[in-house]
Amino acid sequence: MVNPLDHPLFQRISHWINLINFFVLALTGWFIHSPHPGMPMNLIRSLHFFFMYFLLINGIVRFYYSFFGKYKDYDSILLNKQDVKTIWPQTKYYLFLGKHPETGKYNPLQKIAYIALPIMAVFQAVTGFILYKPEQLAGLADMLGGLAAVRGLHYLIMWILLAVIAVHIYLVFTSAYEQFLFMFFGKMRNQKGI
Repeated sequence: MVNPLDHPLFQRISHWINLINFFVLALTGWFIHSPHPGMPMNLIRSLHFFFMYFLLINGIVRFYYSFFGKYKDYDSILLNKQDVKTIWPQTKYYLFLGKHPETGKYNPLQKIAYIALPIMAVFQAVTGFILYKPEQLAGLADMLGGLAAVRGLHYLIMWILLAVIAVHIYLVFTSAYEQFLFMFFGKMRNQKGI
């Protein structure tokens, strides 16, 4: 059952913004990686950077809201002692090897993902800036193993982000469809219009 207080409008809008940002970043990133003749590469790069800034700004606003907003939820995202106990049972459940353990609003693997995603997004932005300005950021590139290593890290993080998003979408549609309806439409199935 969906609790509407678990996903206030601001959080839902932030979620939608992230969805759009990740989609455009993955698509434009792919075109930057594999350009085709006649593609407007300046436009594609500009879109890539615009949506990267939009993702970071949305993340900063969401982070602030988590600690100081009307519906603070930082405590439901941070790991606690109970989460440590349920990480393995939750993992077994996701691997179809066990029963679903009792958890709070978010299970421990969700919390780990929600903590890791912003860190990966910032790292992705840093590696993207290095790739965009390799001469100016050569020292930073050298700290990460050189420009080829930075490019590899950028691609690796992109694939990790896409894998996390794919798993998230799969889990939403297989075990949290009511939450999907509420996140995108603000209504539950038993309400009129759905």
